Amino acid sequence: MTSGPALLQLRAPCVGAGAQALVRDLHLQLHEGQRWAVIGRNGAGKSTLLRVLAGLQAQPGAQVLLGGEPLGRLAPARLARWRAYMPATPHDRFGIAVLDAVMLGQREPDTARAQDWLRLLDVAQLARRSLLHLSAGERQRVALAQALAQDTAVLLLDEPASFQDPRHQSALAGLLRAHADAAAPRALVFSAHDLNWVAALATHVLALLPDGSWRAGQARDVLSHDTLQAAYGCAWQRIERGGRSDLWVPLD
Repeated sequence: MTSGPALLQLRAPCVGAGAQALVRDLHLQLHEGQRWAVIGRNGAGKSTLLRVLAGLQAQPGAQVLLGGEPLGRLAPARLARWRAYMPATPHDRFGIAVLDAVMLGQREPDTARAQDWLRLLDVAQLARRSLLHLSAGERQRVALAQALAQDTAVLLLDEPASFQDPRHQSALAGLLRAHADAAAPRALVFSAHDLNWVAALATHVLALLPDGSWRAGQARDVLSHDTLQAAYGCAWQRIERGGRSDLWVPLD
């Protein structure tokens, strides 16, 4: 869906880490119902880009618009209504209960709704457990519940499936697909290394290449032998499945 104004827009002459330029002349528009995957090698700039989009990392000359307004002009409370961000690895300092952590992300505390998110992410049984006593996969699903409970138009997720087993990966893809397709104006940007999970979830893909260039567009166009080889430096085999997303296998 591309009708109406973009929920999120980015124009950046450079996205980098310190003095190192990672992505050059990047422009991106995110519209209602779109699910954008950001792919590329380790160190390509995926996490940096997500932090820029969230307003957590400044880039010289970069302009980020949320709902048509410059992100830097939005008060924190309004920004929290527009976007939610989930880092790849949450860093917990306090052992608060899982349910309390999810409710902290809500604009108006709602125990029943928070419990619903925990149930949908298969961590309802952990509601009273300390955040400090969770496995990596459990903590990741709780972090996603925290982001979803914020109920924002734009969801920014850094490697949301990296610690998940196959069953939870599949369930997570279905949940995120349904969330972005809901009636309210919503869209998703996520990073991932599992290209088969990307193919199952993404409507659009942004591929970050080692030379600082990038390729973006509909998933069926960007997920190609040429782009994947340029992004990862290895050949790929495509397995077509007729009516389902293709499988991609890296070759030696």
